Amino acid sequence: METCTVETGLLRKKPCGEASVTHCDNCEQPLCAKHAIAQLTSAGRKSGKHLCKDCDAARREYDKRVGPEAAAAKPAKEPAATPAAKHANAPVAPANKPAAPASPAPAAGKPKEEDSLGGIDFTPGGGGDKK
Repeated sequence: METCTVETGLLRKKPCGEASVTHCDNCEQPLCAKHAIAQLTSAGRKSGKHLCKDCDAARREYDKRVGPEAAAAKPAKEPAATPAAKHANAPVAPANKPAAPASPAPAAGKPKEEDSLGGIDFTPGGGGDKK
């Protein structure tokens, strides 16, 4: 049987030690009936979920910054649309149109021009000035 791990005591912190009745829904810490904070639904009823003191404080801070309506009403994900449905107003290209020609490859005899300002020469095993 698990015991409540919420730290108690003013000067000497120690685990509560009471028998746990639930776990925090956020951090999975075992909680006794004394330390489990019941969460409420938007209607004010108990939801059956519990949080520890630290997770409940973080949830309250989030609700204060974002707003309880935004936190409670999370937007539903839109169903994945097909490419044709996603761009219904976009013009449709004919299916038998040939693909665009590929860009020509550089000639084998010509070296590729570098766009960088210079390379870094690295030789493993030394080459540095040590004095």
